[in-house]
Amino acid sequence: MKKWFFSDNGKVSGPFGLEESNKMVASNPELYAWHPSYSHWVPATYVTEFELSIKPPAAPQEVPQELIEEFIGKEREAIEILARVEKTLNLSANALTDIEAEIENYNNITDKLNTEVESAVKKIEQQFKDLQANLSGVGASSFN
Repeated sequence: MKKWFFSDNGKVSGPFGLEESNKMVASNPELYAWHPSYSHWVPATYVTEFELSIKPPAAPQEVPQELIEEFIGKEREAIEILARVEKTLNLSANALTDIEAEIENYNNITDKLNTEVESAVKKIEQQFKDLQANLSGVGASSFN
């Protein structure tokens, strides 16, 4: 007949036969069991030779309705906030598109004005050269 030893927080008891071991494990499933054929202590509930009648845990309570309603309220608030954020983002995106169009328009106007200014400066420079040439011709002819 197999003899079992038990450890309860380091306090060793035994040897016990199978019938006595079953009673011990039923009253304290937290025990560790050992038999000379084992290399180390194992939780008694892991030993298949013991008759274990472990009670299933009690079913959880239903979630209270006020807790459910609180979370639903928070969910609704979050959805409303997200809707406002989405609306703000859409408005911002549209505003950025409008600003980009305005910038492009100003760039085109600036390019056109730069071209006109360059053309006017070239005309003025040419007129200045022509005027210098005329003046140098007038000065030279007046001394002759």
